[in-house]
Amino acid sequence: MKTIQSILVLVLISIGMSSCSDKNSLQNYILNSAEKVGFSSSSIPKSIIKPAELNLTAEQQVAFEAVDRINVLIYKYDPTKKEEFIAENKKVKTILQQKKYEELINLGNKGIIKFSGEEDSIDEIIIFLSNKETGFAVARIIGNDMTMNKFMELYKIAGQRDLSEGDMNLGDLSKFLMPTN
Repeated sequence: MKTIQSILVLVLISIGMSSCSDKNSLQNYILNSAEKVGFSSSSIPKSIIKPAELNLTAEQQVAFEAVDRINVLIYKYDPTKKEEFIAENKKVKTILQQKKYEELINLGNKGIIKFSGEEDSIDEIIIFLSNKETGFAVARIIGNDMTMNKFMELYKIAGQRDLSEGDMNLGDLSKFLMPTN
């Protein structure tokens, strides 16, 4: 009887520990921050990446189909809340330092692109962009059967788009993507 009780206690402790580690996930950070003042979040339909008039190669079409959804969280910088910006920025950077996220592209002081999963089976791609004048943005690209090659094809699709055009209006997110003069 004590053996069964010991096993149950171990199972409960394991469940408790695994749920605690989830509290520091990027998904939870986005969900918990979405309603806070200074933040805005949205799910971007994947159709915004590829309008009907854009002709895709077969590889690009396969890559496009691998994307399930794109979640974005934006923190707008307010000069009167500089410490808050620094703290929130640090929270995201700390989450992205977890071992499950591997660096894909370092954008220097502008941000970083990371992924979780394996190179031939990516669970999510994380794009973190930060700018002391506008704030920061975190995008999660979640999909099925994503690979590095498919991500690079998606990158090519995005490169074919003019982010300043009305059909690709990403609102505040475009401030992080557009070069400043």
